[in-house]
Amino acid sequence: TGDAWFDQTTLPRSPGGLISAGMQCRVAGHEHVYVAGDCGSYPGPDWMPKQAHIADLQARAAAANLLAELDGKSATATFKTELICIVDMLDRGMLVWRTPERLLTLPPSWFGHQAKRFYEWWYLRQYR
Repeated sequence: TGDAWFDQTTLPRSPGGLISAGMQCRVAGHEHVYVAGDCGSYPGPDWMPKQAHIADLQARAAAANLLAELDGKSATATFKTELICIVDMLDRGMLVWRTPERLLTLPPSWFGHQAKRFYEWWYLRQYR
């Protein structure tokens, strides 16, 4: 469900209480208002994840579209719908990669666990 403060706004809401947005991350009916990440509800498949990777893609699209809009251009940037994760079992890891066109799962392996540890280090280093 959406945050309680959403109730104090005129932002359009999804049935689940999140802020409704299109594939360009623009909030319908609100000029220069965009949303990215977990607080937004976007068109797409039911399996579309709420994960940092998707929030990053949405934020890039939202920022590009806001800058374009402020420059008098059309907001055309969208984000890629995909799920990429390694399910880590502490000694093994299993890759799951899903897009609207394909689904790939690799069996659990030691390499999967090491790949997850490396990716976490690589991704989080920008925030440390």
